[in-house]
Amino acid sequence: MSHFELDDFNAEECLEKVHASVLSLEYDCCDERPSWAELAKAFPNLKEFSFSYFGSDSKKRRIETEFFRRFPDLTRLKVDELTVDLTGVEPEHLNHLTSVNFDKCINGQYLSVFGNLPVLETLEVKVSGGDVVFKTGTESGLKNLKLQLINNVRSIDCDLAASSLAKLELGESGYQNDNQGAVDIKALSLPATLNELKLALTHEPNLPDNLLGDNPELELVHMTLGNATLPPKLLGDVQSIDKLTIALRGETPPLPETLFANLKRVDDLKLELEYTPCSAALLPAGLPLKVFHYRNASGLMTDANELRLPELDEAWLDGFDDEQLAWLEHSPKITYLNIAGIKEMPDDFPFLPALEYFILRSCRGQSLPASIRSNPFVTHYSHWGVQLEKLGDLSAMTGLKNVRLVPGEHTQNKLPELDDLASAPALKEVELRVSMESFEPALLKLPIAAQIEFYPETLAKEFQILRTSRLSEDQMLELLTILANVNKPAQLPTMPAAFHLTMMEAKYNRFKAQHKSWLREQAKVSELQQPFGAGSCLFIAGRSGIKTTELKVKAAEIGFRISKKLDNSVTHLLLGSCPKQTADYDLTSLKLIDDTVLQQCFTTQAPKFLQQDQASAGGMTDSVLAMLASPDEGCHKVAVEMLAQGGVTAEMHIPLFLILKTTADNAFRKEIKHLLAGQGDEAFQLAVSDRILFHNVRGLDQYGSHRGQCVMVDKLKKQRKKWGEALCTAFAKAYYDRFGDGLMYVLMQKEQTPERLAILSELVEDDCLNWRRGAGFDLVLQDGDEKERLKLHWHPRYKMNYDELLGAAKTPLPAELPLRESIRKLNLGNCLLSTLPTGIDHYQHISELSLSFNPLETLPTSLANFTQLESLDLSYCHFREFPKVLLKLSNLKRLDLRRACRVDYDSGYDDPSYRSLTVPDAFRALNPDCEILED
Repeated sequence: MSHFELDDFNAEECLEKVHASVLSLEYDCCDERPSWAELAKAFPNLKEFSFSYFGSDSKKRRIETEFFRRFPDLTRLKVDELTVDLTGVEPEHLNHLTSVNFDKCINGQYLSVFGNLPVLETLEVKVSGGDVVFKTGTESGLKNLKLQLINNVRSIDCDLAASSLAKLELGESGYQNDNQGAVDIKALSLPATLNELKLALTHEPNLPDNLLGDNPELELVHMTLGNATLPPKLLGDVQSIDKLTIALRGETPPLPETLFANLKRVDDLKLELEYTPCSAALLPAGLPLKVFHYRNASGLMTDANELRLPELDEAWLDGFDDEQLAWLEHSPKITYLNIAGIKEMPDDFPFLPALEYFILRSCRGQSLPASIRSNPFVTHYSHWGVQLEKLGDLSAMTGLKNVRLVPGEHTQNKLPELDDLASAPALKEVELRVSMESFEPALLKLPIAAQIEFYPETLAKEFQILRTSRLSEDQMLELLTILANVNKPAQLPTMPAAFHLTMMEAKYNRFKAQHKSWLREQAKVSELQQPFGAGSCLFIAGRSGIKTTELKVKAAEIGFRISKKLDNSVTHLLLGSCPKQTADYDLTSLKLIDDTVLQQCFTTQAPKFLQQDQASAGGMTDSVLAMLASPDEGCHKVAVEMLAQGGVTAEMHIPLFLILKTTADNAFRKEIKHLLAGQGDEAFQLAVSDRILFHNVRGLDQYGSHRGQCVMVDKLKKQRKKWGEALCTAFAKAYYDRFGDGLMYVLMQKEQTPERLAILSELVEDDCLNWRRGAGFDLVLQDGDEKERLKLHWHPRYKMNYDELLGAAKTPLPAELPLRESIRKLNLGNCLLSTLPTGIDHYQHISELSLSFNPLETLPTSLANFTQLESLDLSYCHFREFPKVLLKLSNLKRLDLRRACRVDYDSGYDDPSYRSLTVPDAFRALNPDCEILED
């Protein structure tokens, strides 16, 4: 089937041809043209027509009789957003329709035009206002009917008895609920073929008696009826219903005792009431009900204990009081029981031999009923907002596997005493929906195999790790009491060695930085007490960053021994990542060391040739650094091979670190990690070992948008706390030297540090501070064609500041730089400036200033203080008028105003709507010798 989408952009061209092969048309035009006649001529063989329109209400077309007359052969019609007017529509124009869907029909009194169509099977209509009249004939093929009432429909007059309708949905439109007033039901006759009925009339509907007529059996009846008075024979002669729901709102008269009198079978009954008196006699004794949902105000069911539901399997009960639960003993097949609102759990709660799931909601009591605590068949217990002092002895609940406790307000002090949980012999999972303010010691007494969940999840994970360790219960309690008050890793106080070793063995990385700091301090102490070197015996616990082959070579050169067993001969324990059997480490006799200790030992006692003084003097170090600075990864790999043989020096740390974080080669990254193992300080080691990478932050995103440096800078800012400002700044500088951008990380720093000032000093070229080069946005500019440059001029923040990841992108100028450098020119072009940067007042002595390609709309009056200014570039800015402050600059020799106004992206510079700045005569008279560059 050929499908076509028609909209305002292609309509005119399409109407010039005849599209005989198109059978399905999707219409999305805002204009009233084309007419229905034009459309019918262009698409003569349409079978399916769908409308989707999201324009203004004032321009919406109506689907009227002319439309149906022009398209009499349609089989499917779907109209969204547009209004349907059925006035004058003839049935002969609808004879081929099998499916109709109207989003809004304004005259429901004419719906009977669809009432006797032989092939129409599905009709869905939202009727707006007025009256609904729908009568079907014997030739009607209708199977599914959905009539939704919106905007104050007054009355319903529906006679569907002659049809073979199977499903009917009638009433207010669900989530919209737009039908505000009561609806007068003049007539509502249903066919004997009906299988499903959904009725939603929430404003005192006057329901007819014997609504369901002669239907003996239905699959679904769902009635939401407001505060209606239900007629005694509402369900007629129906004897069997798979699923029956009656929902009433507010205070209503009692339910008639004969309402369900004829029912012989209901599988699933839901009574959703708010304040409706009823009697147990409502449900016939012995009714084979499988699922029973009952919600009502408490105690409104009289004689509740007279209920007899022997086949009941699942019950949701909200509205019975503590003396109305004895009837449950006559429902021995219940497997799922959910009870709410019991003020005091009764002591004589019946024993239910088939019960597996027991749930309490908003109940109170001293403990769980004895009949529940002695039931070996209950597998799951949950309570929500329940106030129990304790659970009670659970030792007889041999089948209990899952417990979920959700106290009111999710607070810990609302929990019952948890010590009783330990008495449950087969418990496998406990979920506590609370945020632990202090650790519960009772949890340590639960079986280790049981999965325990609570909040915060970090504490729950740490609890799970510690309870499976070989620490004593007192040690675990001490540690967990501390951890309960640790919201952030930085808040972790000094912890014992057992904590760090246990968490490292479990590969738990939340406190990775703290583990490394602890190990570094331990290694320093070890070096003071017993330095590692010749005669030492080393045991390697976990994964070291130093290759095993290198360790063996250094062992032979220096004279230490590597032991494969942790025995009495071991003097030093090299603690790497993911150690095993940490409980066996005797830290009273062993000296803990890290990769840094080994590297220091190797460098001092057995330096490689690049780590020796003659290597630097001979230029070998400079050669390796040049290879590392190359943009070619092949050169990097050659350099890394040389360093593996010759050793790494301090000046190689940052170049290697940059390659480590920007290469996409996993194997190569692993080699670099080995080289940097033990090098640098703790922050550097942490950064080397983490998984933060920058190899995929450049280029275009999936939609073709240029990401520039924005993703890189944003990612680097998030590493400040872990890496430290010094390492982040050094990385940004190395990244900039390699790729030409990324220095915005440094430019945007507010605090003036020696490192920042040293980097910014490199932007001074002769006597020009080239801030533009440091900003790095020219890489985006130079990659674009003329159309792209126009787009960048139109909205530079949108194009340069990808996803606003740079924030306001403010770059304060350093006050110290003019004091140490001779600066006469300042290039601030293409720096995303909407105002002049902070600190520019320290540069009032300059003679040239470029502000080109910035979204500047005004200039500050303080620019008049730049009395020595001779050249000013304002091209490609966003000025709306000539900046008046320029009338105070009398020494200007050159002023560039080309394309100084913001351009419209769609029209461009050549459009008559684009207006360039007009230079006032007063400025020309003030600066008669000034060269003015204009459009």
